[in-house]
Amino acid sequence: MAETNQGRSSRDNPVRKHFISECRDSRIVVQAKFSPNMLRIYRRHFDGVSRAAYLLRFYCRIGPGENVARELTSEIASLIEQVNANVQKKIEVADKMLKKEGIRTTSPQFETINATIIDPIANQFLKTLIVAQSLDEKLSALWLACAINDEQKSNAFSEIDKDLRSIQMKTRALFVGVRTRVQEQNLARQQSRLDAQRELDGLNEIDDSDLAVIENQEPIPDKPRKSIQTTELDDQGLDTHATEQNDGQAHVVSENAITEKSTA
Repeated sequence: MAETNQGRSSRDNPVRKHFISECRDSRIVVQAKFSPNMLRIYRRHFDGVSRAAYLLRFYCRIGPGENVARELTSEIASLIEQVNANVQKKIEVADKMLKKEGIRTTSPQFETINATIIDPIANQFLKTLIVAQSLDEKLSALWLACAINDEQKSNAFSEIDKDLRSIQMKTRALFVGVRTRVQEQNLARQQSRLDAQRELDGLNEIDDSDLAVIENQEPIPDKPRKSIQTTELDDQGLDTHATEQNDGQAHVVSENAITEKSTA
C-alpha cells in the first residue's frame, strides 16, 4: 500500500525535530576554498552525505544499536579512503605531467566557504573534496598549457564527480535501509499492541453482554407442587379404593359359590 505524505511527515517530524536540536548543540565549522567546478560538487553532495551519515547513527541508536552503527560507518569510511586514494593517484600523474612540461602553478584565490560538520563522516568527505580541489587545479593548469585537451579534462573531472557521488549514494542507501528496518519494527510493535488491545476489548464485550443478559433476564415462576403430606394421603386413598374394589369382587364371588351349593 502506498504511504501517504501526511503519514510519512507525521512519523518523521519527531526525528527532524531531534535532528535539528542535536545538530545545533553539536557541530563544528570548517573553512574551505573551492573552484566553481568543485563548488558545484560540494553543493550537490556534501549536505546529502552529512545528513545521511548523521541520521544513520541516529536510527542505529534507537534501533539496531551502536555496533551496527560502527560497522556501517566503517564501511562508508572505507569507501571514502578508497576514493581519496584514487584522487591521490591522479594527482601524482598530474604532478609528473606538470614537471615534464615545466609548468608552474599559482595559488588561486577562490571564495572561502564555511562547511558545517555534524558527523565525522561529513568531515572525512570534506577532506576528500579538498584533495579533489587540488586535482582540479592541476588539471586546469595542464589544460591551459595545452598538455591535455578539453575531452581529457572533462573525462578526468567526470571521474572525480562519479567517485564522490558514489559516497553519497552509499551513505544514503545505508541510512534508508536502517530507517526502513526501524520503521517496520515500530509498526510491528504498534500492530501487536493494537491486536492485544482488540483481544482485550473483545473479552470485555463478552463479559458485559453476559452480565446484561443476567441482569435483564425475567425470573422463571415456580411450578405449583403438592406438599409431601398431601401426596402421601392421596396415595393412601388410591390404595384404599383399590382394596375396597378387590374386597367387593371377592364378596360377590363367594355369594355366587354359596348359591350354587344350595341349589345342588
